[in-house]
Amino acid sequence: MKRIVKVTKSIAVMVVAGTLMLACSQALQTSYDYDSSVNLKQFKTFNVAPERNNEQDPLLGSELNKRRLRDAVIEVMQGKGYKLDPNPEILVRFMTDVKERQQVRSNNNYSPYMWWYGGGNNISTYNYQESRFILNIYQKNSDKMIWQGWASGKVKPPTKKDDRETMVKNTMVDILRTFPQATSDTYSSK
Repeated sequence: MKRIVKVTKSIAVMVVAGTLMLACSQALQTSYDYDSSVNLKQFKTFNVAPERNNEQDPLLGSELNKRRLRDAVIEVMQGKGYKLDPNPEILVRFMTDVKERQQVRSNNNYSPYMWWYGGGNNISTYNYQESRFILNIYQKNSDKMIWQGWASGKVKPPTKKDDRETMVKNTMVDILRTFPQATSDTYSSK
């Protein structure tokens, strides 16, 4: 009987934890594009910087968020096996922006009896802001973009500092999920 209670409690804890994780996740959609003529697995070193000549959103592109983005990219890239280097093989540049969007909804209220009761079409609009986090990866020796990943969607600002850093890190993990792991060079003397 104790075993059944213990198993039931374990299952309940896992269900609650899973529900909390889903509730806390951002509604961001990620995607990527890359240059198929470049072998992305050949690189081992990287560095990070904000994108050049780009006007960023004053809130998402603030110095605080730039630091969070840089730290998150470094942590994720190092987790993939890349080494931070002042003279890197690839350069990861990031940027953020916010776009005003409008969603139009149409609710048809037609029925087979509309000639008797009347009917109609309700149209409503909803204005919102869509945030984008964009990572551009350049091959350092040619300054040619070789990979681009982005996340876009409605971002609800987190309430605490830790939540902001976690949100940014999770976003960078999602964006870089498809970027290949660094391969170890077995022939190198390093």
